[in-house]
Amino acid sequence: MRERRERGARACYGRGRPDVYMNAGSSQTLTRLVTRGEDPPDGYRAAVARSASLGRNSIADAVGLPDAPRLLASTPGGAGMSFFELDCFRRNVGVTKPVRENAFLIALQLRTCPDFDLYADGRLIQPRQFDAGAVAIFDLRTNLASDLRDPFHAIDLYLPTRALDTISDDLGVARVDELRHSPGTAVRDATIGELLLAMRPALAAPAEQTSALFVDHVAHAIATHVAHRYGGLLLPPVANRGGLSPSQARRAKELLSAKLSGGILLTDLATACNLSVRQFTRAFRQTTGMAPHRWLLQRRIEKAQDLLARSTRSLAQVAADCGFADQSHFTRVFTRAIGITPGHWRRIRHT
Repeated sequence: MRERRERGARACYGRGRPDVYMNAGSSQTLTRLVTRGEDPPDGYRAAVARSASLGRNSIADAVGLPDAPRLLASTPGGAGMSFFELDCFRRNVGVTKPVRENAFLIALQLRTCPDFDLYADGRLIQPRQFDAGAVAIFDLRTNLASDLRDPFHAIDLYLPTRALDTISDDLGVARVDELRHSPGTAVRDATIGELLLAMRPALAAPAEQTSALFVDHVAHAIATHVAHRYGGLLLPPVANRGGLSPSQARRAKELLSAKLSGGILLTDLATACNLSVRQFTRAFRQTTGMAPHRWLLQRRIEKAQDLLARSTRSLAQVAADCGFADQSHFTRVFTRAIGITPGHWRRIRHT
């Protein structure tokens, strides 16, 4: 059954089609022609298997991509936010089945898709400005359906209204009822674009290489930005109390160090410090100079360096002790952070 479904998802990889994508290090849109027709990207099959284990994805089902890679977020309040990537190179997919859910879809277009129709409660909406790098907001409360004629590729955040409610309640301000947007018109939003693009490697990676803390952090950041910019959420001023107290900082670092694999949630850290998620992330950054997931990555690298310098453990053992999925994952992350491989770093230290 899984093999059949994987073949169906893989069928959306066409041949010789242009792939348009954005550079994660810049808000500039880059265009590159990629000859498709080879196997799906590294990690795709693992991501498909992981997505299947998470249950049904109504949006992916509606467009004929039931196995689209997906990651669930756990904050705020376990409100059902999720990321997924929809990539189909087939033309004339046709009319999708309508989706009506109490949620919004925030979609970053990775390729230009000018030829499709949108229907909200049966009313035709002509899409505009669906260029690569543009961001679209879809109100899923309107029984949304599409007539898809062009290939499409997007990274999406499924944003339930209860997630927006949780953010408002957490801040003690009025709830967001609507998002100000022109239905069917995509816009330029560099903040959403870069945050969604940052999720692309995580969506393609095996589950054990994906930090739940990172997924939570990005989901909460996008949801708060959307609520503020498009929902009129009034963010109360944050009192400058010098970041976390010494006991809060110690507790947060202890929890992070005990879960070097990243298997801890922002809500857990915030609760341990008796703060809201927003208060905690701001205070933690003020105290340490970095976001929690960045601090965790640095701690993993520091521990790995200590083990490499002071022990004779193999690289595979060091990787396991420091919360990496395997030696290959450890080598990639270490090399990206330090500039040389773990083995080379160890040899230099021991000369």
